[in-house]
This record gives sequence, structure tokens and C-alpha cells, in this order.
Amino acid sequence: MSPIRIAIIVTRLDLGGAQEAALETALRLDPGRFDVRLLAGRGGALDARASGALGKRLVPVPWMVHPVSPLRDFLAAAWLWAYLIRHRIEIVHTHSSKAGLLGRAAAWLARTPKVLHTVHGWSFNDFQSAPVFGFFVALERVLARATDVLVVVAASLREKGLFHGIGRSDRYALVRAGVDLAAWSGTRRSRAFLAAAVPGLRPRVVGVVANLKPQKAPLDFVRTAALVAADRRDVDFVYVGGGPLLEAARALAVDLGVGDRVRFLGWRDDPRRLAAGFDVFLLCSLFEGLPCVLPQALSLGIPVVATQVDGAAEIVREGVNGYLCQPRDPEALADRVGELLDDSGLRRRMGRAARAGVAPEFSYDAMVRRSAELYGG
Repeated sequence: MSPIRIAIIVTRLDLGGAQEAALETALRLDPGRFDVRLLAGRGGALDARASGALGKRLVPVPWMVHPVSPLRDFLAAAWLWAYLIRHRIEIVHTHSSKAGLLGRAAAWLARTPKVLHTVHGWSFNDFQSAPVFGFFVALERVLARATDVLVVVAASLREKGLFHGIGRSDRYALVRAGVDLAAWSGTRRSRAFLAAAVPGLRPRVVGVVANLKPQKAPLDFVRTAALVAADRRDVDFVYVGGGPLLEAARALAVDLGVGDRVRFLGWRDDPRRLAAGFDVFLLCSLFEGLPCVLPQALSLGIPVVATQVDGAAEIVREGVNGYLCQPRDPEALADRVGELLDDSGLRRRMGRAARAGVAPEFSYDAMVRRSAELYGG
């Protein structure tokens, strides 16, 4: 029997959980059962890695861009429609909002036999205006009708979708966006690598690995750092990542008097070894599906302070391996960070619970195995 022809579609291969999930699924599916192509817009940070690993199975999609562009979006959807027909694609699996819209529309027009979409986070969130929120809810309802399986990375996303009338309960499936648990959990906690990358670090370090985009609230990270630093001279803050708010975050750190205490490292290809030097992991996101950095940090044995967004509570157990606070509340985040910095015994207990508590369902292997089950064949 011939392998099932699958097109995995993502807007662009930037650094992020959705993109990693799409790429790793394409790389790890059994080629004897599945003929997989990864379709993505050009210009992502993961392009070179994907091209080297997938070769011609990585297919650039012309006109696929993040910003809304009616002409480009129409041309990208038309190109996808033609590709699906020409290559007789049997299954389409989309990741990310723009690819979910254009890919599912193209699959519906091409009458692709099976369509899946992974919800890494809904296109609507509580920080949008009412008209924008309502528009995206309505759009998700329409798209759900053209989707055979709505894959969610957190159970809370399914509950939210059903609450807003998106799809039927029997169309949902839970598949965690996987991470390389073996690599992260096998990394020894050590300050040496981080100290070499950031000379002059103080004895305690609070850090994060994240994009500096509005969703991740990097300015709240800086505000939280300023509140903690006001009471302590023994702590520095490290932000591993780049993004559109990098310069704004640097400027705010200077304005708040912590320009020398918050270190911005930009994008790095060694985040695991850098994070191994953190005492506390601080994530200030406004909205998420389930941030992949949380199982990564916890598997290193680092206690987490994060915002209570969608699936965060499905991995961070309050008072056991970390703390959860409401978004846009730097004071509460600072209080929890300070509590951990003040109590080395608490940090060790939470660190042990963190490393022991990350379930195998967050691994790449589990993600790919469950995806293959949904594909069939």
C-alpha cells in the first residue's frame, strides 16, 4: 500500500512551539506509512534546519506572510489549492492561525479527504476589542466546519472552543506540542555556561526563553525585574530571545533603573544550556495555548513563576513545582519570584518536583505517535 500523502502547513518556520511541532512531526513520521511535505512561507529562523533535514519535502509557499494582506492571502490560498490538487494530497494538517485559515480554505476547495488543524492558541483572546474578538470567534466557527479534527495542545482550549460554539466535542483531540524531553531533562543544572555567556552575573538569576512580542509581555518581565531588584542586590535577570519589542524592553529597563540588571541575549542556538543556569524561570505571557518553554524549564528542574493562561495550569502545579499569577500583574509575579529567591529549600523542593512531574505526553515521541493515530493508515 502506498504511503498516505500529507501536507503539513505552517505560516512560517519561526522559532516557536507551533513551528517546532510542525517540523518535528514532518521529520519523525514513519516514511513507510506517510509521504509528508512541510509547506511554509519563506524567511523563518528554522528554514535552514528544515531544508537540511527535509530536502525537497520542505515546500516554500509563495505569498504566505504573517500580516493580513488580502491580495497575498488570496494568492497564497490559490497556490495551496493548486498544490493540493496537483500532488493529490490526502491529509492536510495546519498549524498557526494564518496557515489554519488559508490551508483549510484551500483544502476545502480541493476536497481534501481529511483536514486537521492544531490550535496552539485561539485567534481570539481577552485582550482584543469586542468587535475583533467576535469576528475571530465567528471565523473559527466557520473554519471548524471544514475541519475533521480540531487538535488542541491543552484541554482548556477545547473547553474554550466549545464554550464559544466552535466545532463539536467529538471533533476535538488532545495532542500536546512536544519538546525534546530527553535532552532537556538530561541537561545538568550548572551556572558555568550562562556565566561564560554573561560575565559578571550576580549570585541569583531569574530568566526566560521567549520571543519579545506583545503576546509574551516582555515589558512585564522588565517591570517584574525592577520590583524584585529594588529589594535585592544579589539577583540578575536574563532574557533569551529576540523580537519586535527588544528595543522597547531595553529602554524600559534603563528607565526603571535596571539597565545593568536585565541582560538581553537575543536568539541563541543553545537555550537549554543557558537556562540550566537559572534559579527561577519567569514567563509573563498575556495569552498562550500551552507554552512549550514550561515543560522545558520544569524538566530541567527549575521552579516556574508564570501567568495563568489557558493550559499553563495543566503543567504548573500551584505551590508544588511553581506559581501562577494573573497576566499584567508584575507585583504578584515579583512577590512569587522573591519568595523563591528567599528560600533555597523551597527552590530545591520545587525543582525536584518539577523534574519528576513532566509527563511523557509532552515528548516529541508522544506527539508524533498520537498524530499518526489521527492520520490513520
